[in-house]
This record gives sequence, C-alpha cells and structure tokens, in this order.
Amino acid sequence: MWDLIRAAQLLEYQRSEYNVLNRSAMWLGNVALVFITPFAINNLLNGQWHVAIAALVIIAVFSFNTFTVLIWKTYYSGLCFFLLSPAMLLFIWFSIPQQGIIGVLWSFPALVAFYFLLPERLAWLVNGIGLAMIFYLSWVTFDHGLAIRIIATMTLISLFTAVSVRLINIQQKALHQVAITDFLTGLYNRNNLTLVLDEIIENNHKSTASNHLMVLDIDHFKSINDQHGHETGDQALKSVASIIRNLVGDDGVVFRLGGEEFLVLLEQQSWQEAKSLAELIRSTMANSELLPGFSTTLSIGLSRLKPNMTRADWIKESDQNMYQAKHHGRNQVVAS
Repeated sequence: MWDLIRAAQLLEYQRSEYNVLNRSAMWLGNVALVFITPFAINNLLNGQWHVAIAALVIIAVFSFNTFTVLIWKTYYSGLCFFLLSPAMLLFIWFSIPQQGIIGVLWSFPALVAFYFLLPERLAWLVNGIGLAMIFYLSWVTFDHGLAIRIIATMTLISLFTAVSVRLINIQQKALHQVAITDFLTGLYNRNNLTLVLDEIIENNHKSTASNHLMVLDIDHFKSINDQHGHETGDQALKSVASIIRNLVGDDGVVFRLGGEEFLVLLEQQSWQEAKSLAELIRSTMANSELLPGFSTTLSIGLSRLKPNMTRADWIKESDQNMYQAKHHGRNQVVAS
C-alpha cells in the first residue's frame, strides 16, 4: 500500500517541510558561514589543525543542509547525527585544552545547536556526551572552583534549551494538527487534500491496483438543522464521520470537505472491493440510529482513477456521480 502510506506520511507533522528542524538547520547554516568561517581560517593560520579541520567540517555540513532545505525541501538529520555531531564534539574536545576559556565559550552554541539540528532523543544523547566531555575537560584543564562553575552553567543551559525545544515542538505539532484536522469530526480537512491526491496520481504507475475516490453527502441535512437544531446537526455529523472512519479503517484516508460532505481516498483495492465498501457504508448509515429516534442516509459517488486523469477530473467525476445519486432518489451509490 505504498501510495496510501505515503499519503498518510504527507499528513504527519514529521514530514512537513515547515517543521522546526528544517528551518533551524537552514538558519544555523547561514550563521555558521558568517561566524565560524573566520574562526576556522584563524585556526588554520595559527597551526591549530584539529580545531580548524573540525570547524571546516561543521561549515561544510551546515552549508549542505542549507542547500538541501532551500533547493530540495529536505533535511537529512542522519547526516547531522553521523557527521556533524561527531565533528562538533571533536571541536569541543580539542578547543577547550588548546584555547582554554575561549574553547568553553565556543562550546555554549554547540550544545544549544544540537537541539535544533537533531530529533529530540538524539539531541539528548549527543548533548549528554557533549556535557560529559565538557565536565571532564574543564576538571582537568582549570582549577576546580572554575570547573564547577563551568559545569553548572553548561548543565543549566542544556536543560533550559531542552525544555524550550520540547515546548516549541509540542506547540508546533498541536498547531499542525489543528491546521490539517476538522475540529468537529476529527477527520482530516481539505487543506492537504491537493497534496495527497497529487502524490497518489504521480505514483499511480507504480502499482497495478486501483485507486478510488468516494464523495459522500448526507441527504436532507438542511432539514436536520432546521427541525432539530444545529447542535443536533453537529452530533449527526460526528456520528456519520465515526461510522465512515470505522468502516474504511486502514484501507483509506477520510476527509471532511465541509458542511455535510465527506471524501474517502481508497488505494490498492479492486473495483469490486471499492464498490462493496461504498455500498456497506451506505447500508450501514441507512440502518443506523445516529441519535435517539433519528436516522439519515447518504448519497455516494465513486470514481476510479483512470489513465491521464488529473486531480480536478478525478474529483469532478466523483462529485458528478454523487449528484447523480441525489438526482435518482438519494440513499444510493453511483460508480464509474
């Protein structure tokens, strides 16, 4: 189910090109070019090869990150973990013994940067290693009174940064969830529908199985609001959404298009399976009591993705089938 898995991934916070890691990696790359480059050149001229080489590796990886985020809209956190993080740790290891308190000062931004370059758990791991190195190097390099102060300061900075990034990520994820989710039903809203459908169409050739769109509309929904009130109408919408989501299960992605209209994206199912599911949803809804003494029906339009069909064509055909179901008496499935 490659297409459907990919579609689901596109709806996840971690796959968003606008998440914290992408943006922070890009800006840290720009900062690195401006501030670390003169430092690396100075260390080369002064013969401090270990520090200079580590600084140059850091600059190179930061520059690559900036390029991939801007051009390819992709951030490679694995590269930062396996290449940039060791280079930054080596930088700390060599700079403190060679440069004393200046090396300690350079360790401050290194510790903070880990949290903005790596997924949280990896950042904690690398930060723990960095702190252990700083503790040891400070203890053997400076008098113990100064070493204790350095250790305390570094620990507080690391903890403050960890807490701040944790709160940022929680808020970022919550905002992203609000942006892609319908507040009433909990289904996906239509904000990412274009992206998902384009991805499905683009990769349709990778599988011989069929992809299908199902547009579902609640029959006579206006009369529900008029006769029973909007609060009852909202409860009906939530009940309908729950039934559709439970029946579709892992076989598709369910969206609320707005009002009383829903859309289901089905992937890697036969035409007969898709029609059977549409009929199952229709019959289940017709025989369900959404609220005490209250039931409703659905008109459903089903369309199979055909060769050379665009996203607009696919949606239009599903819509037209749904309107035909309405025209021919409602509470039925029209498929093409």
